Amino acid sequence: MSEANDPHPAEAEPFGRLLDRLISVKKHADGRSYSVAEVAEGVGISKSQLYNLINGTNEPKLRLAQQLAAYFGVDLEYFGNSQRARELQEQYTLLAKLSAQGVRDVALRASALSPDALSNVRAFIDFQASRQKADDHTSE
Repeated sequence: MSEANDPHPAEAEPFGRLLDRLISVKKHADGRSYSVAEVAEGVGISKSQLYNLINGTNEPKLRLAQQLAAYFGVDLEYFGNSQRARELQEQYTLLAKLSAQGVRDVALRASALSPDALSNVRAFIDFQASRQKADDHTSE
């Protein structure tokens, strides 16, 4: 669906907020977070230029937006305002929320488990969730 045909076009999220989300959510293969300094170096700009993008003081030219998208391994469309862009942005927003709650870390650790061990973890989570639900009902 094109933007022109979108009956509910949303206001575009600022580029800086989208970039800041990528910096905070994306991780190196070993789980380390990205720093502003290494992102700036990776795309060939100064830290102050990157901070100006994050803070909304400056907007990037297309080439820089392409370099940032490639650096983080996301579609350039992530920085847009189309329906597909909003879907991508929602996915990274969810990832940021899950990461803040430690869920991403648990999932990464769980990915190394055998199928049997993973089944045991899921059973334990279900058990704890049912206990929490019971506790919530008794405290009302």
